[in-house]
Amino acid sequence: MRAEAIEHNQLEQALTLRRHYLPGEGDELDSLARALWLDKYFAERSANSVAHGIATAFNG
Repeated sequence: MRAEAIEHNQLEQALTLRRHYLPGEGDELDSLARALWLDKYFAERSANSVAHGIATAFNG
């Protein structure tokens, strides 16, 4: 399956993230790196938001 191939191919993952976050840019190394950074940034931001929400729910 195509999805399984993407799971095992880091270049394909980087290209997919670049297309998601930076649809107007090409597949240059800088664009791939920027997309990977954005993905990590948004994942960390989301995790921090969830942790903050849980803490607020339990502590009032």
